[in-house]
Amino acid sequence: MENNQNNTEVFDPIYWANLNNDKTTKSNEPMSSMAVHPVNGTSGSDDTTAQVTELAEIIVSQGIDITEGYGNWLKLGFALSDGLGEAGRGIYHNLSRMNADYDPAECDRQFDACLHSHGQGVTLKTFFQMAKDAGIDLSRFAKEHKGTDTVPSATCAKNANVPNDTDNEKEGKTPVSCNCATGWHDGTVAQMAQSEPMLPSNGKTFCDKIAREEWPEFCLPILDSQNDIVGKDKMILGSLNLVSGILPKSLYSIYDRRRVYAPLYNILYGGFATKKGDIEACKQLVVPIKNEMRRLYEAQKDTYDQEMAAWENAPKGGRGPAPIEPVMRTPFVAANSSTSAIYRTLDANEGWGLMFETEADTLTNMLSKSDYGDYSDLLRKAHHHECSTMVRVSEHLNIEIEEPRLSVLLTCTGSQLPLLLPASNVANGLASRFLFYALPESKVEFRNVFEGNDVPIEDIYKQLGQKTLSLYHALLDRESHPIQFLMTHPQQKEFVDTFNDVLKEQFAMLGNGIQGFIFRLALECYRYAMVLTALRRLSERYGSDDGLFDDDEQALVCDDRDFHIAMTIINCLVNHTGRVYAVIGNNDDDPFAKAPSRPSTELKSYFMALPDGREFKTAEAMEVAAKQGIPERTAKRLLGEMVTRFLVLDHTRHGIYCKIRKEE
Repeated sequence: MENNQNNTEVFDPIYWANLNNDKTTKSNEPMSSMAVHPVNGTSGSDDTTAQVTELAEIIVSQGIDITEGYGNWLKLGFALSDGLGEAGRGIYHNLSRMNADYDPAECDRQFDACLHSHGQGVTLKTFFQMAKDAGIDLSRFAKEHKGTDTVPSATCAKNANVPNDTDNEKEGKTPVSCNCATGWHDGTVAQMAQSEPMLPSNGKTFCDKIAREEWPEFCLPILDSQNDIVGKDKMILGSLNLVSGILPKSLYSIYDRRRVYAPLYNILYGGFATKKGDIEACKQLVVPIKNEMRRLYEAQKDTYDQEMAAWENAPKGGRGPAPIEPVMRTPFVAANSSTSAIYRTLDANEGWGLMFETEADTLTNMLSKSDYGDYSDLLRKAHHHECSTMVRVSEHLNIEIEEPRLSVLLTCTGSQLPLLLPASNVANGLASRFLFYALPESKVEFRNVFEGNDVPIEDIYKQLGQKTLSLYHALLDRESHPIQFLMTHPQQKEFVDTFNDVLKEQFAMLGNGIQGFIFRLALECYRYAMVLTALRRLSERYGSDDGLFDDDEQALVCDDRDFHIAMTIINCLVNHTGRVYAVIGNNDDDPFAKAPSRPSTELKSYFMALPDGREFKTAEAMEVAAKQGIPERTAKRLLGEMVTRFLVLDHTRHGIYCKIRKEE
């Protein structure tokens, strides 16, 4: 993927033509006669339309199919509809006709969809790029272009201004530090892509890429409770997930013009002996809240029993209405509950709850066997806080949860994933709500079971649970005057630029369907930043006489350290999630049973030519591909297969790759 540091470049055919000067092209070959689909419409300038039409005719005359694969066909439609509008329809037909599966009616339907989608960020530049990748000389189409892209500002509450860099300096924010072990700024995905090659590192972990002093103090006991990086990652993910679920709605933000809250969806999967069960200790973070709810219920129940006894003993004529029995409340939503039971639990908690299961088949069974159908609909809606309603006439049940806030954390084996997320749950979008983390196989050795036995791991989390209880109460007290989480303008720009690049890179490797995953991945990154910033405030003010929040405080600004920690976490999880998507997003029945047994000769040759023993950028990989005569779009697809299907290449971070050593 080309590096667009400032996100202001506009495609220039002169530039690409100059890159192609040393390559043999076929643009001077005679054009074959072919009936050209009439071009209608007026969108786009006459000069641009003429250039695109001429270039399309050259592609057709040489018998080149640039629409091979649905992703390429879709990108072409986006490019032509964005640049030419209706005038691009005829060109789309002419180029699509080169494919053996060309269907005029289907082609029209696809172009209509592209016109109404407003391009999805793909511009006419993409068409010229596709032509260049196909070996066409673009020098004859050279034309100067100028322009800039702007990053939209976030929509904020009227009384909460978005700070800039100077605001952070005034508040004494510590700038993001450089990790001495690797030499690049922690978590800054955009900066990673621009950095020079460095020593190989594993893109499937994140705690080793964040300096200890960058973390909120709350997280340090969690990190110290584990002796290996994967263990630290695992327990941090579990802890942040649970904290995200207990944060009241008085801490909110506005993302893509919608009010959002903190809850996260995670799935950690791995084989046997990967110590998935350790994550159960994280539940201790919520036990104080759970115990408090139970004590409140018991007190209410005692009062109810007394009032009920008095009501029953009173004369019937003067009883009045019977006392209302209190409802048992608990933070945890059991996955083995019926749909109606889950609605009741969330309703009793005023819309929030935590689904935390260390055996994912519990949820799998209920998704397929729950009363009146599964509750995947609730899971999908709760992720975006969409209103969920249940009506059961026979049970006299009518529950409406306006803004459900449900966090979900599941652990399972890889073999359980296809059952939990079959094709139906990929198609309906449930799968794309989750962030995945693959736990690697443990070494074949009996670990020292006596090491680190000074303090039981559960006790560490019990102590932290008292702090989360304090945070929970501090935000409950703010229900009448909620606090808005905000990112600074520089953070917003880096966020948008980064995910724009990640989206394009993953689209090139995995096709159109990955977009939903990336869009939600960005939202989860935003939520991670929100949770980390709340924990930093807890760390800074826990036990203070002034409380965790000022009475007149209306905005909680994201600390730069928390922003970059969130970006680092997501930079890791995008690798795991992309690998899962590459499997479950392209098979129907058994997503993990159809991986190819051997790579193509082209892929093997390309892999052998890539650099050994060090990281390399996408641009360098494209140079290697060019020397082997592999078109750029094909090279990106092959890179994607090396990463997600054959597992011989590690996508260490955005725009950076490294061969996986045999011992890994």
